[in-house]
Amino acid sequence: MRVLRVWDDAPDRVAVVSFVVDGADHGRLTAALAAEHGIGVRDGRFCAHPLLERLTSGSTAVRASLGVGSSSDDVDRLLEALRAIVVDGPAWRYARTEAGWVPSPDPRDLDPFAVRASVRAEAPACEPPSEAAS
Repeated sequence: MRVLRVWDDAPDRVAVVSFVVDGADHGRLTAALAAEHGIGVRDGRFCAHPLLERLTSGSTAVRASLGVGSSSDDVDRLLEALRAIVVDGPAWRYARTEAGWVPSPDPRDLDPFAVRASVRAEAPACEPPSEAAS
């Protein structure tokens, strides 16, 4: 992993870091961090195309941001997830789609509002309000 710096004397402690992993597809790396590790980072050029062109020789980068609630444990978790993906590769298979890289097949249940068919079948039907209520 190579941290990108605009100035050589830039401080090490900032809440945003952009980096590249040589030889990695940063979109796939970002998808693996999200899907397999629950870590949200961004990939791309971050509205700084000329700067990224200079820093990455035409590649994209990955950007991780810390928030008020972030801790050193969060940073350690990101670094460990990156190490695992770079050394061992993603644990899942990914396919490139129009929307970007996605797990294929995706084993996750991504519908937080999904209700099992048996529960849905037992639920009472909605009834219109009675005239007495109006």
